[in-house]
Amino acid sequence: MSNNSQVLKRSLAAGTILSLMAGISTPAFAQQSESAEEDNIIVVTGRLRGDSESVQDVPLAVTVVSPEQLGAQGALNIEDLETLSPSLVIDPVGAGPGAGAISLRGVSFEDVEKSFEPTVGVVIDGVFIGTNTAQLTNAFDFAQIEVLRGPQGTLFGRNTIGGVINVERTRPTKEFGLRAEASFGNYGREDYNAVFNFGDGDVFGAKLFFSDRTFDGFYNNVTLGQRTGSNSVRGAGGTILIEPSDALEILLTAEVTKIGGDPAVASLSQTGEAICGVPVPALAEQCNRNTREDLYTVFGNVLGDVQFTEDSYSARINYDIGDLTLSSITALKESDELVIQDFDGASISFFTTNRAQQYRQFSQELRLAGEFAQGFSGVVGLFYFNNEYQLQQGTTLPTGFTLPAETDHETKSYAVFADFDIELTDQLRVSLGARYSKDEKEYTRSIFAGPGPLLALSNEDDWSQFTPRVSVDYRFSDDILVYGSYARGYRSGGFNGRANSPSSVAVSFDPETVDSFELGAKTQFADGRVTLNIAGFYSSYNDKQEDVVQATPPGSPNPQETVTLNAANATIFGAEIDMRAELFEGFTITSSLGLLDASYDDFFIDVNLDGIQDAGEDASSRDLRRTPDVSFSIAGNYEVPLGSDGTINLNAKYSTTSSYQTTIVAAPGNFGQNDPRGLHQAQDDLSASITYTHILGDDTEIYVRAFGRNLTDSRGLSSALPVAGLFTFGTGIAPRQYGVTVGFEF
Repeated sequence: MSNNSQVLKRSLAAGTILSLMAGISTPAFAQQSESAEEDNIIVVTGRLRGDSESVQDVPLAVTVVSPEQLGAQGALNIEDLETLSPSLVIDPVGAGPGAGAISLRGVSFEDVEKSFEPTVGVVIDGVFIGTNTAQLTNAFDFAQIEVLRGPQGTLFGRNTIGGVINVERTRPTKEFGLRAEASFGNYGREDYNAVFNFGDGDVFGAKLFFSDRTFDGFYNNVTLGQRTGSNSVRGAGGTILIEPSDALEILLTAEVTKIGGDPAVASLSQTGEAICGVPVPALAEQCNRNTREDLYTVFGNVLGDVQFTEDSYSARINYDIGDLTLSSITALKESDELVIQDFDGASISFFTTNRAQQYRQFSQELRLAGEFAQGFSGVVGLFYFNNEYQLQQGTTLPTGFTLPAETDHETKSYAVFADFDIELTDQLRVSLGARYSKDEKEYTRSIFAGPGPLLALSNEDDWSQFTPRVSVDYRFSDDILVYGSYARGYRSGGFNGRANSPSSVAVSFDPETVDSFELGAKTQFADGRVTLNIAGFYSSYNDKQEDVVQATPPGSPNPQETVTLNAANATIFGAEIDMRAELFEGFTITSSLGLLDASYDDFFIDVNLDGIQDAGEDASSRDLRRTPDVSFSIAGNYEVPLGSDGTINLNAKYSTTSSYQTTIVAAPGNFGQNDPRGLHQAQDDLSASITYTHILGDDTEIYVRAFGRNLTDSRGLSSALPVAGLFTFGTGIAPRQYGVTVGFEF
């Protein structure tokens, strides 16, 4: 029996047991966040229908995660959301500071080139992050996180085709207070976090926040004789809240983030690739290695370096006009970045890159939301987004020559969007949404074409798209809501950020779209004490943008290059379950199950550039990246009172994910299959924590937590990338980690 079949059977059995348990449970369950104080109600703010609404009233698939859930597993950043929401995969990307390869419902993106659009948006305090750099943000100061699955564009300022991770951080309380904690763990982990509040208790409040995280890494570099793969994240800032009247609210935030470290990769090169043919005896043990325990011994002869600084500013203004709220969100981000990485992972100088970048993004969103008339509510908005970056890259080749290249890229995006709920009866509601987007891009790529100055090549293009959304929901009772929906997602076209020939600069790639159909049910049992939400979806992925390696025209500086093309169409369908319950007083369980079936309908790679699909150019039998057949998790939390002033909190989480591919590159000698070195094996994970909290008085407490992550010490591949027959590198999943957290709050 295959590993996937075993995982599937275990997950389906566990899901059935959990459903039965939910049906017979009777005790109360409440999961609250700082954004609402409603008993027994999980609220969601992502649909912008006023302040909040119950997740059980929302006709779309959304998972709400509290800071307590993340804290209980010793969370570092939003990467730890992965097993808490169905159909979500988050892998770190070492080539970009704080970058993530996020896949939601099989729609994924991992490229660190800033010329590409993310497929899953990360929105923090209403501000969209325009690239995947710095997406994996610190998890300490969260109020709550909402994972909205499926195409988005009629609710948020920026459109995405896969979904949105909507992060809301805590708001200033206007009162004096301090929350601080420190964590210490193996592999040199040290975390320090603090949030300080003060204000007049009425009109004015301010929040100062600070975080500092360091991690030594878990790779043993035998060439350099040291541990590598370290990372550090430091952030500081402040938020001011001014409420001069009941109708007006002003939130101003300024912050700085610094990311550092040394990205490390493991050698996965094998016989037949250029690097393994270099006549250096030491390479014999560095080639033809496995993708399990070998990953943690590395050989790179250049210590990587990450230097990233970002300044962020935002102004959020909300003004109530009767039952409506007029909102403005203005935001600016500016960053400087340097990443030096030894990509070949070997002890010889073969392929090292030095990438210096300057990035800037500005966004302005205006929206009017609330109840426009009796039984007619929603949001209408305008959005403007501009980002630009400059890249100076040097690639050091085996000859010692450094190949220079430069990129100058700018995006301007404009959109108008609306989404409305129409209550036809007390039980029947129709939701209609639409978005019109227009994107303009300008691009200059300067490449090496021989002695003399770089050859500067420029292009510009624009695209526009109308994307609708419609849903119908029917409430059978206060505890049962069923819905059906259709939405189209749109991802802009663009230019090849790594173009190395005049022909690839001269051609842009077109937008891709996803047509998503969804059926779902939101249910509660035992007077709202148990929640069981189910969704099934079908997605048609059209004009899919894929990175492919192809020959360059005669006379080009390089014989081949990686370009982005609208090379494929795909179909993805699946089912999801979200469940929360309390089996008895103080003991809560949460669980999620995601089932995916993803396949290419067609995938044509024009290897010889003749415009005709010849034999050996059909890649449609390859697997889509980061589309595990099954992802399942179950977590239990048991709170035990200790006298009148203390509690013990026991938490354990088990998750399992079936295998999935992390590379789209063909297997050596088999054009129709993915390279097996990119297979992320099926993974089981067990995490646990025990927390003691001592109440010192009203709103004052101290706590101590011991935690363990990946307690079974499961090891294997996180991701891999073969590079055009030259070499292959990969990274490993984090091994067992453990530590202790101490904190206080008053």
